[in-house]
Amino acid sequence: MICFSPWKIFLLLVTILLLTACSSAPKPPPSLVFDVKANSQTNNGGLFYFVVRSANEKQFMLESYRDVASKAFSDPPDPGVLGVFSIVPGTKQECVLSQPTQGFVALYFLFTEPGSQWKKLISMPFEDKYTINLKANSQVEIKESKSWYSWF
Repeated sequence: MICFSPWKIFLLLVTILLLTACSSAPKPPPSLVFDVKANSQTNNGGLFYFVVRSANEKQFMLESYRDVASKAFSDPPDPGVLGVFSIVPGTKQECVLSQPTQGFVALYFLFTEPGSQWKKLISMPFEDKYTINLKANSQVEIKESKSWYSWF
């Protein structure tokens, strides 16, 4: 009959715990999800682009519409661009992309005739999901969706 002392059992459990803790790789940050709802009259009913970039506050403030448009479609791709999505007015689209590890996320709406709301800045910590409502007059409304477990 094999008899284990409590001390040996304790050492065995600590060893297993340390081995499993050391072997686990760090988890990548969760994806950013944007639910984009465009009114049928957004951008006068014409297709437009939604561009997501990692940026700092200074870049965001200084970048012009032309700067962003050129970075969105540059070849080779600009490393700061996280995603470019074509949006058809009157539709709802889910845009999923990788979250940057630091800084801010800049959202750009490349309307045919950009108004004052063609760009928005989101800071860390990022939420699980954002709902973006685009109105007929190209006004942008962003709502953050928190997961139920973030309340604890």
